[in-house]
Amino acid sequence: MIVVICGPGGVGKGTIARRLAGSLPSAHLARSWTTRPRRPGEGDEAYEFVSREDFESAIDQGMFVEWASFNGRLYGTPRSELERGDPTILEIDVQGARSVRMLELEAAIIGVVPPSFHELERRMRARGDDDAHVESRLAIAANEVEAMIGLADHIVVNDRLERAIDEVAGIVRGAALRPE
Repeated sequence: MIVVICGPGGVGKGTIARRLAGSLPSAHLARSWTTRPRRPGEGDEAYEFVSREDFESAIDQGMFVEWASFNGRLYGTPRSELERGDPTILEIDVQGARSVRMLELEAAIIGVVPPSFHELERRMRARGDDDAHVESRLAIAANEVEAMIGLADHIVVNDRLERAIDEVAGIVRGAALRPE
């Protein structure tokens, strides 16, 4: 089983994905690669931080199940993350979710949206994003939310974190119990 949690930056998809992985004993959160620098206070487990050269070499070798360029940085999920045999949670952007859908993998795609773009801006600033980054991400976020409407199997509004986590967990439990 593959669970894709996607949404614009700052919406809380990473927090939801980590908490979901912690509540499902047999599941793991896929560790994506990125060429972006580590944010202040961001742990080693957040991403595999690699050079652009290493990332591009991995693309050439077909190592990613999905990858995307976003704001000049590369992000991708290694195929090895899906080959472990246990339920896998992917925390990816909308481009990545679209790639997973196009591959026709058995995946539940859950789109996470903010209660408002004002709140999304507040969250980005609270995590330390600079003005230029916030403006760029907000401009992209509206398009991402619109794209998710036609892409995701479920949409969850992250207005209160605990409620959003419970809703996502309920969707995952329902998908796991659904007959093939």
